[in-house]
Amino acid sequence: MRKQMKLAGCVLSAALLLSACGGNEAPKAGSEPAGDAGANALNKDPYEVVVAFPIIGSIPKDIQLVQDEINKISRAKLNTTMKLLPLGSDWANQINLMLSSGEKLDLMATYNYSADVSMGRLLPINELIDQHGQGIKTALGDYYKATFIKGKSYGVPSVRDFAQDYGLLIRKDLLVKTGIDTSKMKSLDDLEPLLKALKETIDPSMVPLTNKTGNSVLGTFSTRDSLGDDLGVLLGNGQDNLKVVNWYETPEYAGYLKTIRRWYESGYILKDAVQNQEAENAVIKAGKAAAVLGHQKPGFETQASHTTQMEMATVKLVPPIAKTSTVTNVMWGVAATSNKPDRAVQFLNLMYSDKDIVNLLDWGIEGKHYAKGSDGLIDYPQGVDKSNTGWGLNMGWMFGNQFLAYVWKGDSPDLWKKTEEFNRSAMKSKALGFTFDASPVKTEVTAVSNVINQYRRGLECGVLDPDKELPNFISKLKDAGIDKIVAEKQKQLDQWSKEQ
Repeated sequence: MRKQMKLAGCVLSAALLLSACGGNEAPKAGSEPAGDAGANALNKDPYEVVVAFPIIGSIPKDIQLVQDEINKISRAKLNTTMKLLPLGSDWANQINLMLSSGEKLDLMATYNYSADVSMGRLLPINELIDQHGQGIKTALGDYYKATFIKGKSYGVPSVRDFAQDYGLLIRKDLLVKTGIDTSKMKSLDDLEPLLKALKETIDPSMVPLTNKTGNSVLGTFSTRDSLGDDLGVLLGNGQDNLKVVNWYETPEYAGYLKTIRRWYESGYILKDAVQNQEAENAVIKAGKAAAVLGHQKPGFETQASHTTQMEMATVKLVPPIAKTSTVTNVMWGVAATSNKPDRAVQFLNLMYSDKDIVNLLDWGIEGKHYAKGSDGLIDYPQGVDKSNTGWGLNMGWMFGNQFLAYVWKGDSPDLWKKTEEFNRSAMKSKALGFTFDASPVKTEVTAVSNVINQYRRGLECGVLDPDKELPNFISKLKDAGIDKIVAEKQKQLDQWSKEQ
């Protein structure tokens, strides 16, 4: 299946989640539509739910056709229709303008949940979910508890991979040519012989590593729990203790920077990685780079192979880890300006419980945008391909309950079962469920974020010399107030831990 963007945060009881991951309260791959108490009285009058979400690339030409098919179902069930509102790269500013102007908006995707809550962009919806969201609660199980902030829920995560592992995505043909066994590689330094071979003997004209879109080469590699924002982290995902530290002054971070700097000077990293905004898959497809570091999951190789149109392989460096941010990094909430939040939650419930609506959002119209094979897998119909399909969003990870979606040809028929097992087997951060409330230190957060924007990407792409610039970075972070943020986060984490 083709998908993925990346993108954070909220409250989940670690003990409850551990139970959910091992028992029968985890998200179910076969959740079915649930009834809605009081729907008849509530739905006497028709209502249109406006659904906003970010999109990469152009708006699909058949968006109206897909929307019409969805509305046949939602009108019959809820006397409700929906309007899909895809927004481009300026997504955040467009949402802000809609909310400030009072433009009609009901449901919105959010990739920065805690920030949207703190800025008042989302309505509390836990009571509405109790009334109208049984399909949501059934699909999420105890993961629903990840959404609570100070006793209230303001959104729900899409059902997908709730953990992330980390490693290298690389062109398989180039990997095979190196003849290097990657099975025992577990660290960045372990990758160095592979990068050296790619650069010096396989294709000197190609850069071994590019960066992920809008991120550094290093990205989020490590075993830390960023606690949502990296402004105070738990080393080792808190397995030894719940001591919050400044990530940027740890020996681990300094060691990573030295490795990245060495790679950059050796020509292993895209020279313009700091300025590069081209998607990593596009860079690899164009033959400019061989590999990229990043998060992975079941079916990731197939997904990347679809996107790059060449066979890809992965080198796993870090086992799957579940953190608050991996659960809440893709959420749906009701906009603060919604005219009828109850009707919005009703429709949201269909996105988590109605298989037909899920597949319309994910794949479009059967026979027009996809065809089902005798093996149950789907593919393009005859005469249709990626270049001419009218519905090529490939964002099933975002739209509600992905476990109700058909599986695309080339992926394992058991993809969703494997994803559920991936979620269950992941190591759990000891702070899984904790969400930091930054409001007491919002001035410091702004100042520190500005410093990070000034230094981090340059250091993590190898362009800046860490021996010279890391001390300056740390000094400016302290001047901006990072120690105060770390202390406040520790205080909140300690209180959260006592309540578990």
